[in-house]
Amino acid sequence: MVDLSNTSILGPLPKNIGHMMPMLQGLYLANNLMNGSVPKSLCNLKNLEALDLSNNMLSRNIPKSLCNSKHLIFLDLSNNMLSGSIPNCWRNDQSFKFIVLSSNNLSGLFPSTMTRLSSLGELYLNNNSLHGELHVTLKNFTSLVVLDLGENKFSGNLTSIIGGEFSNHSLKVLRLRKNLISGYIPLELCFLSQLQILDLANNNLTGMIPPCFGKFSIMVNATQLSHDMVHKYWDQDPSMVLLEERYFVNWDLEPLMEVVKGRYLEYIRTTLRLEISIDLSSNNLIGSIPEELIFLKDLHNLNLSWNHLSGKIPAKIGQMENLESLDFSKNDLSGMIPNSMSNLTKLSYLNLSYNNLSGPIPTGYQLQTLEDPTMYAGNPQLCGVPLLKKCSNDTLSPTITNFKGNDEGALKRMLFYIVVMLGFATGFWGVVGTLFFMKNWRYTYFQWVDNVQHWILMVITLKVTRFKKMFNGDRDDQ
Repeated sequence: MVDLSNTSILGPLPKNIGHMMPMLQGLYLANNLMNGSVPKSLCNLKNLEALDLSNNMLSRNIPKSLCNSKHLIFLDLSNNMLSGSIPNCWRNDQSFKFIVLSSNNLSGLFPSTMTRLSSLGELYLNNNSLHGELHVTLKNFTSLVVLDLGENKFSGNLTSIIGGEFSNHSLKVLRLRKNLISGYIPLELCFLSQLQILDLANNNLTGMIPPCFGKFSIMVNATQLSHDMVHKYWDQDPSMVLLEERYFVNWDLEPLMEVVKGRYLEYIRTTLRLEISIDLSSNNLIGSIPEELIFLKDLHNLNLSWNHLSGKIPAKIGQMENLESLDFSKNDLSGMIPNSMSNLTKLSYLNLSYNNLSGPIPTGYQLQTLEDPTMYAGNPQLCGVPLLKKCSNDTLSPTITNFKGNDEGALKRMLFYIVVMLGFATGFWGVVGTLFFMKNWRYTYFQWVDNVQHWILMVITLKVTRFKKMFNGDRDDQ
């Protein structure tokens, strides 16, 4: 193995490097200042398993000779200035597990022969200028765990990409952000039960969000994440572990970019395995937010902003107890903010701006810690803290104590009224019933009432007589 990463090497790679070290198995020259082209002679390294030339200034085309590398498992040419198209000569007898060609100047179509790489686990082609209609189907990538085609100019529709029903697919990250993908979101997408990150933002998607989104098993129950995903692929893929042990390579340094909490965040594998996210922002989606999304109790990030969604926010959204970032801004949502939202105790970013929401902002728990009023901007009928607009008495909402909300509050009020009515009935019939059934007590009671009545009349008569005498005496004196 040769590892000269982070050594500030200048200049081009030797064109005959493939003849200089024919038995080389690992070549790591990342994070240097190398320029020139990728040598074609690399194909002569018959035993080469790992090649990392990332973060340099390499230019020109990717040599087709790489298609002849039968034992190459790890290939990283990211963050260079490579141009031209990706070679379309891949074969099914190659051993690739990990291909990273992101952040270059690559153009042209998606190489159709790349679907022959049946052992490929992670493919990163993001942040290039690739274009054309995507005819790649996930069914052909039987081992694929991460597919990142974001920040390109791909067109087509999701139906052709998903390619039909399949329930045991291994895909965990599907990132198509910032392309020209159009059409509806197909129901077949829901069969990707192991999806952990779904990023379809900044496309031209139309139609409604499928209710079956509430069935992504990892997002419903993340305990599968620790017992299945981490051990099944991220940590125990035999060939990747073998390379790591043999060449002391840390695959955790390979990043993936996601927009979370309103800004781009970079995830390496250590943190990526724990992130659970759905981003459908900046499309042309319509309809209401499916109630079924509340079943995604382990979802961390939900971004549906910049669409044309209408209707109300799901009343039981507070059941999504692990949400850390929630963005529904720039839609046509109406109605009140559900009281249950106060129970999102892990929420650190919220944006509901520019909708048609009305009524008081719920108080209590986590919402009291989110003090930025801009997250409610563009909703003129909202009132309450942190807005300057105060709520009138008839619109004030009580402090929230339970996300079950209205149902439990109504039950408590009903029980209160029942207790009051029972107390009144007991007291009333305790007195009236006694007088009705006991004759002596009744006579005594009414006699006492008569005596009190006579006494009151006598007192009033004496007071009136005294007042008249005083009034007549004053007149005689005058």
